[in-house]
Amino acid sequence: MASIKNYYAGGNTNIGFYSLYDEALKGLDHLYIIKGGPGTGKSSFMRKIGQQMVEKGYDIEFLHCSSDNNSLDGIVVPDLKLGFVDGTAPHVVDPKYPGVVDQIINFGDFWDAKKLQPQKKQIVKLTDDISKNFKLAYKEFAEAKLIHDEWEEIYLAAMDFTKADQVTEQLINSIFSGNIQAEEKPTIRKRFFGAATPLGAVNFIDNITEDLKKRYIVKGRPGSGKSTMMKKIGKRAEALGLSVEYFPCAFDPNSLDMVIIPALSVAILDGTAPHVVNPTRENDQVIDMFELCIDSNVEIDKAKEIENVESRYKIKMTIGTNYIKEAKRLHDVLEEFYIKAMDFEAIDKKRDAIFSQILNHINE
Repeated sequence: MASIKNYYAGGNTNIGFYSLYDEALKGLDHLYIIKGGPGTGKSSFMRKIGQQMVEKGYDIEFLHCSSDNNSLDGIVVPDLKLGFVDGTAPHVVDPKYPGVVDQIINFGDFWDAKKLQPQKKQIVKLTDDISKNFKLAYKEFAEAKLIHDEWEEIYLAAMDFTKADQVTEQLINSIFSGNIQAEEKPTIRKRFFGAATPLGAVNFIDNITEDLKKRYIVKGRPGSGKSTMMKKIGKRAEALGLSVEYFPCAFDPNSLDMVIIPALSVAILDGTAPHVVNPTRENDQVIDMFELCIDSNVEIDKAKEIENVESRYKIKMTIGTNYIKEAKRLHDVLEEFYIKAMDFEAIDKKRDAIFSQILNHINE
């Protein structure tokens, strides 16, 4: 039974839009880059091809859009080293090996420019307003990060770093016990399992980890060493010649929220808000860094400070999310102009032709 795995390759972060598209698409032998405006059918085009590949028995990776919960930005068929991607802003993708690996599909070929021209002023204004809302969102997220740093400092002051190192080493010994066989060609991949979206924080942790035998769920507080622990585990796996999948934090890409070691069928993940994960499977194991490594009196002694900083952080995140939500509302209005100008029957024919090319290539 073919599977669908869901990821994000770009996100709305505290340092602006952050792209992992090069990582998500690396190693492909064939990449179709779709260019075109909003509402031109890029997402539907890719989703239909993805579903067709699943029906043919191929596993699929869906790359979701962080700014539109119902939209796709790309698909990957790992077994065929084949991919499709929306190559328009903010995740601009241009051909690296034109003609031999990368092919451009220009959806501008399927619109009637005469229908767009009368709406020029509105299209320009909407596009500019969408950009302004994203800039305002990123400003709020940047300020939220500074507040989060304050939050971390409170717990860092109460942290037993020696104990944290011991807990990490014990976990490493547990994960890498037994006879570890190095892979011939280990790979390193980075993607996001979640994103800050118009609907708030969304994640695909359960979907991504559903086939793994073991999940170590790391609990804690801001600054309790969860990311540092995961980075050390990932580096140990690399040193042993194993493939590693890294999942940076969708809010702070310099931090790590999950590591997967496919050969060991193991995930180590941050199970705290906003992506709360609790043990639901037989082999789930919780490691609580707060209980193990932090003086719990800090939450009594610093109760008012913690309450204040948490409140300020949540307010900033809510305001930032509202700007993204407004950008989505404006984007929906903008899409309508393009939808009315598109020849979707021609796009369907183009999709059928490309899918036939893929099948012919498979059967060669």
